[in-house]
Parts: sequence; C-alpha cells; structure tokens
Amino acid sequence: MTMLSMRAVLVIAGVYGYFLIFAQFAFMELMRSAGVSGTKEKVVLGIMALSGIAAGFLAAKRGASVRSLRVALIAAAMVAASSPFVRSVPEFFWVPALLTGGALGMITVNLAAMLRRWCGLMSVGLGVGLGYAICNLPPVFMSGAVHQSIFAAGFTIIACLAAPRDGESAADEWSSPSQGTLPLIAALLGLTALVWLDSAAFFIIQHTHDLKESTWGEALLWRNAVVHLGGALLAGWWMKKSFGRGLMICAWALLALAALLVNSPDGRSVAGWLYPLGVSLYSAMLVAVPGWFSGANDARAAAWRAAWIFSVAGWFGSANGIAMAGELQRVPVMFIVIAGICVWLATGFSRALRWRNWFIVGLVVLPALIAGRAKNVAEIAPTAIERGRAVYVAEGCINCHSQYVRPIALDEATWGSAGKLQQVLAGKPVLIGNRRQGPDLQHVGLRRSEAWLKIHFIEPRTLVPSSVMPSYAHLFNDQRGDDLVAYLKSLGADRAFEIIAEREKWQPAQSAKQADAKHLFANHCAACHGCDARGGGKLASLLIRPPTNLADGPYLWTAGEGEDAWQRVARTIKFGHPGTDMPGHEVFDDAMIRAMTDELMSWRVK
Repeated sequence: MTMLSMRAVLVIAGVYGYFLIFAQFAFMELMRSAGVSGTKEKVVLGIMALSGIAAGFLAAKRGASVRSLRVALIAAAMVAASSPFVRSVPEFFWVPALLTGGALGMITVNLAAMLRRWCGLMSVGLGVGLGYAICNLPPVFMSGAVHQSIFAAGFTIIACLAAPRDGESAADEWSSPSQGTLPLIAALLGLTALVWLDSAAFFIIQHTHDLKESTWGEALLWRNAVVHLGGALLAGWWMKKSFGRGLMICAWALLALAALLVNSPDGRSVAGWLYPLGVSLYSAMLVAVPGWFSGANDARAAAWRAAWIFSVAGWFGSANGIAMAGELQRVPVMFIVIAGICVWLATGFSRALRWRNWFIVGLVVLPALIAGRAKNVAEIAPTAIERGRAVYVAEGCINCHSQYVRPIALDEATWGSAGKLQQVLAGKPVLIGNRRQGPDLQHVGLRRSEAWLKIHFIEPRTLVPSSVMPSYAHLFNDQRGDDLVAYLKSLGADRAFEIIAEREKWQPAQSAKQADAKHLFANHCAACHGCDARGGGKLASLLIRPPTNLADGPYLWTAGEGEDAWQRVARTIKFGHPGTDMPGHEVFDDAMIRAMTDELMSWRVK
C-alpha cells in the first residue's frame, strides 16, 4: 500500500466515523436532550436532509476538488464541536442541522469523485471498515453525546490533514479500463433498497432495549468492530476481483436474514453477526460505485453519480426506512421480499451470474415467506420485557407501586403528565395500582438507568437511605432480575420526547421554606459522587459512566452561564440527566431543589 493510499484510507475512515458517531447518534441525542421532539424534530431532520441534497448537487456542479473537501471537513468539525452548546438555545437547533447536512453533502460527493485518483478498491474497503470499527469501540460507542461530538470533530480533523493535495494521484488510475459498469438507475434501485432495509433494522434495534442488548451490548461491541472491518475488507477484495458481481445481492441476503432472525430470541445471536457483515458489504460498495462502477473515466461524471446516489439512496432511503420502522416497529416480510426483487433487478442489468442471483434470492425469499406464514400460527417466545412484566406481577410490585399518573397537579408535577388510561388498561393483568407507598412507575424508564435499577433492586438503601423497599437480590441469581429491569426500562419509552420536552419547561417555584443542602447531598448524592463530590463514591465503579466531579466543575451538561445554567442544573437534579446513570429526585420539593442548585452552582464558580 502506497502512502497516498494510506492517506485515502484515513480520509474515508474519518468521514465514516463522523457520519456514524455524530450524525446518527450524538446529534440526535443532543437534540432530544434539548427538548426538540415531535414535529420540531422532523423539521430539523428535514432541514438536514434538504441541505445535504442541495450541497451534494452543488458540489457536483462546481466540480470536485480537495480544497472543497477540506473546507467541508473543517466545517463539519466545527459543527460537531459546538453542537453541545446549542442545547441552551434549542430553537436554533436547525442551524447545526443545516450545516451538518451541507457539510456531509459536500464531503461525500467530493470524496467519492476523487477516490479512484488516490487508491484502489481494497483501500476503500479498509477505510470503510476502520470507520465502522472505530465507532464500535466501547470508549467511543458508550460515551455520552458530548464526548461523541468531540470524537467526531477529531475524526474530521484527521481526515482533513490526511487529504492528498490537488493534482496528486496514483499512476494511470483513471486511464485504466473499467472492469464493468452498473447503470445509474440500477445503482439507485439496488442501493436504495439496501439502505432502506438497513435503516429500518437499525432503528428497531436502537429503540428496542432487548434487541439492543443482544446485538449492541457492551460485551459485543468488540465483536461488531471486527466483523465490520472484516466485512468491508471482503467487499473491497470482492470488488477488485470481479467488480462486485453478486456483492449487492449477498449484502441483501445477510440483511434480510438478520431482519428475520432478530424477531426470535434464539436467532438474535446469529443476527448479531449477519447484520454488521451485510452493512459493511454494501457500505463499501456505496462508496465505490461512483468512481469504479460508472464506466466513465473522469471525476465530473463520478461526482454527478455520487450526488444522485447519496441523495436518493442515502437521504431518501434512510428517511423512509426509519419512518417505516417507527410506524410498524418491525420490518415486514413482504418488504424484505420487495427489497430482494429490487436488488435482483439492479444486478440483473448485468447478464453475468443472473441465474445465480435468482438462486440466492430464492434461498432467502422462500424461507421468509414460510416464516411469515408460520408466525401467524406459532407461539412466539416471550421477550425480556414480557418476561419482566410477569416477574413484576409474581413479586407483587403492584402492592406498593402504581403505573398511572393521575391527572392532578401534584401527580403531574412530580411524575410527568398523565398518560392515556386506555394504554394502562390494555395490559393483562391491569397494573394500574392504587397504593402509593413507593413512587409511580408509569414513566420510570425515562427516570432511571439500568445500572441504577439493578443496584436499587439488590440493596435499595444504598441509593435511597429512607427506602422501605426490601432487597430483591435473589432475582439476579437467574434471568428474572435482568428481565424485570428490561420491563421497567420500557415504561414510558413511547412518550420519551413528550416528557423530555415538558421537563425542559419546568422551573422550581419560589419558596420561603429553607432546606439543608449539605444534608441532602450526604443522603442522596454522596453514594455516587463521593463525600468530597469528586465522583469517587462507593457505587461509582458499578455505574456505566463515572459520576461527574461536582467539586471542580464546570459541567458540560449545564451549557451556558447565569440563569440558563442555573435552570439546567435545577432540572438535572429534579429529573436526572438522560443517557447517564444520574437519577431524578422527583420527590424533592422546590425548596430542596433550590437549595441543592444554589449549593452546586457555588461549587461550579469555585
């Protein structure tokens, strides 16, 4: 591998890292933590998509250049680094969305158009694989949105520094004859189907606790990193040897099988291998198609192909995949079949291997149809959430906890707005409850992390000194404890955006009552943050992310100064910090919240 190829690999990996860890994860988390949800969220994402499409076609019209690529990379880095601070002004969240989309459009088109000048197909596979692998490393994947944004900014800076100079190219790359062609309409048809299928499966896994744990759990991230890297390298070798014949349909077969198997608890372990492999195969092809599959030997033609492919397959395909998954909560068998037909039609433009493509499609379609039919008559194994609900019933949790926020001011001020009674009554048995010796649990999944819940079940008084709840440590001798945690984490998930938006408007009322902040901290905070507030409490090692050092500040999650920062700290104390193990203290009255906030802000200033 030449030095030029190595630099190209770094550029590809940096761009993919930015897209995966910031555009797909961190930006979304930052937006939601700022209270941007519902229609506003769709508007912001729509602005990102339109900006990306417009910037892509503009880049194609102006012609690809390294200068444009570097400018776009620097812009992307600046957006990623500054986005955490936009949370303090959520009404302006459309600005980073506009800039992120525009930067991605410019980057993808310029990069795709020039890659063939710099490297070969194996380098493309290596770059894509490294991008996926780095993003799956636990320190990156498991970090909070703020840290992920910083990582993403670093990725783009590395890509900018590694980008070759204008005019720098490998010998005679563009003058070499093409091994084959894939017409634009065929590329759009096949890649759109794959992106649509991938986006739907990705959304379902990301928003289903049980699936996420069995495919993206911390222990599996290293495996995913290796599979992604290996799959992308395989795709590069495959494209180099035979121009990717059969690669697209193989990627579909892997994604289709993963989408089918993930619905079965017994099949999820296999799906966890197939899904990242299929994603890496088609992702490498997505990057290579504009430059190597066009049959044209100039960068301008590659740029226009890239603009069309990333607009239709990238933006349109992913948006519709997410919309379908959000509406149906599954990938329909019929859609899998239709996607397979689209991919076969795309590969069928080439006469080679047509009968083999038919055979591969049949290997997946026929079992899919059989599985879809059998699903209607066969009993489906219960999920962890379903099993956890059964544990909740068996352990008599209803005797102390309700699952219905009453439509009265006191309840709604403490636990969030009242939910729909019909949803509570739909479950059998009904778990509405009437005794409130413990907190209401209707939205508990939004208030407590998995680690917090597990610790509380094992020894409640380590977290809540005044708790009268007995220990349920025995449940963790088998699967019951984890199932119960999964069930509680699911409560309130359907109203997450609405509840978060409500919390962003809350302010503690003025009160003449006085509260002892030091006593409150010692009883409710020291177990995690430590008696000295530096994050070294006795429970710190049991949490996924280390507790914040409150003694020295500043705290990134406060974002801002003055009254805005004060209100953000107050809301964090009251409702917790989404995406971390920091719980809410809903039972604190406003005087307690004010006393704790004033005390904490005084430390921050110090």
